Amino acid sequence: MLTQRAQIILGPPGTGKTSTLLGLLEEELDKGTDPEDIGFFTFTKQAVQEGKSRAMSKFSVTNNQLRYFRTLHSLCFYQLSLSKSSVMSSSDIHDLNEKLNLRLKGAVSTEEGHISGISKDDRLLFIENLSRMRQVSLETQWHDADDAVGWFELERFANGLKLFKQDRLLIDYTDMLQLFLTRGKAPKLDVMFVDEAQDLSPLQWAVVRKLCDSADRIYIAGDDDQAIYRWAGADVDYLIRNSKDAMVLKQSYRIPKSIHTLAERCIGQVGSRVHKVWNPRKEEGHVSWEPSYETIDMEHGEWLVLARTNYLLNNIEQHCRSEGWFYKSKNKPSVSERKIMSVRSWESFRKGEGIPFVDFTKVLNYLKIRLPNSLENFDFDTYITHEIASKHIPNLPNEYWYDVFTAISADERSYIRAMLRRGEKITKEPRIRLSTIHAAKGGEADNVILLTDISSRVYKSFQDNPDDESRVFYVGLTRAKENLYLIEPQTQKYFPL
Repeated sequence: MLTQRAQIILGPPGTGKTSTLLGLLEEELDKGTDPEDIGFFTFTKQAVQEGKSRAMSKFSVTNNQLRYFRTLHSLCFYQLSLSKSSVMSSSDIHDLNEKLNLRLKGAVSTEEGHISGISKDDRLLFIENLSRMRQVSLETQWHDADDAVGWFELERFANGLKLFKQDRLLIDYTDMLQLFLTRGKAPKLDVMFVDEAQDLSPLQWAVVRKLCDSADRIYIAGDDDQAIYRWAGADVDYLIRNSKDAMVLKQSYRIPKSIHTLAERCIGQVGSRVHKVWNPRKEEGHVSWEPSYETIDMEHGEWLVLARTNYLLNNIEQHCRSEGWFYKSKNKPSVSERKIMSVRSWESFRKGEGIPFVDFTKVLNYLKIRLPNSLENFDFDTYITHEIASKHIPNLPNEYWYDVFTAISADERSYIRAMLRRGEKITKEPRIRLSTIHAAKGGEADNVILLTDISSRVYKSFQDNPDDESRVFYVGLTRAKENLYLIEPQTQKYFPL
């Protein structure tokens, strides 16, 4: 169990778990706690940087003073005085493939909440690593995996991986945590903060306990209701067992009344959880069931479209393209800003206006015209007119971009034309985002469309672990700040709403 000195902070959706930790961090700095004696541990580099930025902006604190603002892996790396060359890299994965005759990519996507869609070899790596993260035997994890991987094949892989690392004096990121437990020294801290505790694996909890032993004041934030990574080793039950005297954040700054009512109904189906009473915003909000996403007007505003698995987003992606809406899918914009700028540059150029040389070179790429030697020495800021260009490229065309940009496919040309006709704004962050629920965790939007269909694999997962699937949909519907649109399922599969 955790030390009694640890204050557990449970934050329902939109109540500001991370903001609460950052506020406590500021209080510590305000009262003079040495920043070098503060530990701020999170799971992403982005979250670490947020903590650092907040400390550095409000106080006379340097980056070097915040030496314990790290991810757990980074902390273990630092405390063990490891070098980058001692940690397995992509080139080492390549060599491992050669040695064991495998086709490992070395990474498993966590966007969909299961490991389907990855290669059989990467499943071997996933199961082997998961046994160590969960601190169970390989055979136990193999039985729990219920996966189409043979035991002898898995055992052979695990032994081969172990020998490979031993021969090359290498460790992987899970080894790093294990080494810290056996050989590492926990820093002496006045105060430590841990965020997103519901996603900690048994091995990571062990690291946190070791850190707690050397800290005077401890704050650990999370929400068991938003624990959606059990399949990847997260041990939410440990957080639940240690939350008897937890502080629950009461006020959501995101969720309106109607969505709060639905959220409570959804999470109420979870059998093992910490019961929490929390308040929505005073606004009513809007919740509706729709027969199809095509009935929803997404012409304006900020939208987040969520599905349980990626393939369910394919049709709505095509819908966005046919409508000429700019969107992001799998964290990539539907069309690059560079392409749009080149299209606009060409149309300006075609009409007789000059464009900067640097933009002209990009235009030539889409025209499939090689930059002539006579233009190579032009300054990037020099404006190129049609008259100048014609001297160096005699046969330069003068048609509309969609007739001459041969480096852009016909399908994409049609899509860009639709966007331009609609007057869609191309910004660094598209107003429409398509995402799995897992990938959107922590995000929010004014308008959320939630597809309630699930795959046969997810349906089986629900039968085995109904609490987990209820938590996933709870996370999905609580991303909405104003309007939530639930799409009627096209199958008769279960959905916990």
